[in-house]
Amino acid sequence: LKPFCSVRRSARLDPRKALPLGWQGTALSATMVTVGSVGLTFPALPPFPPTWALRAAYLHWWLCAFMTGVGALKAAGFLRHDLSQIAGLMEFLGGCVFLPRWKWLAAQLGKSGPETSFQLGTWFILAGLGVIVSTYKRKSPVCWSQVLCTLELLRARHGAAAVGLGVVAVAAGTAAGLLLQWLSVHDKPA
Repeated sequence: LKPFCSVRRSARLDPRKALPLGWQGTALSATMVTVGSVGLTFPALPPFPPTWALRAAYLHWWLCAFMTGVGALKAAGFLRHDLSQIAGLMEFLGGCVFLPRWKWLAAQLGKSGPETSFQLGTWFILAGLGVIVSTYKRKSPVCWSQVLCTLELLRARHGAAAVGLGVVAVAAGTAAGLLLQWLSVHDKPA
C-alpha cells in the first residue's frame, strides 16, 4: 500500500463519488467503500493530508467524536444548563448511535441503511443543537460552529436540499425547546 501523500493523482472530482478522479481502485477507495458509502471513513482515520474534496470525512469524524463526548457529558448531568440533559441525549444518539453508520444498525434500516443512519444522525444532532438554541446558551459560538459543521457535512454529501432539511431539524429542536420551557414555567405552582 502506498501512502496517501506519495501518489500523485488528478484533483478533478467525480460528481458521482466523493473521491478525486483517479483514486477509484486504490487502497484509499477500497477502505472507504468497505466502511460504508464512498467518502466517509469512520471509524478509520480520514486520509492525510486534508483537502477540500475530502472535507466530509473530516467533518464526519469530528462530529462523531465531539457530539458523542459532549452529548454524553450533558446527558449525564455535567455541563449543566437549561435543557442540557435533553439536548445531550439527542446529541449523543446522533453522534454515537446513528452518525457513525454502524453495520448492525445500517442492516436494520434496510437497503439504504448507511445513508439513512447518516441522515438520522445529522438530524438528531441538529435537533439537539436546536434545543440549545432555545435557551440562553444560544449565543455560544461552540453551538453555532457545530450547527455549521453539521450543515456543511450534509451539503457535502447530499447538496443544498439536505441543508434545508437540516435547518428544519434545527427549527424543530428550537420549537421543542421553547415548548418545554413554556410548559415548565406554566406548570409551576403559583
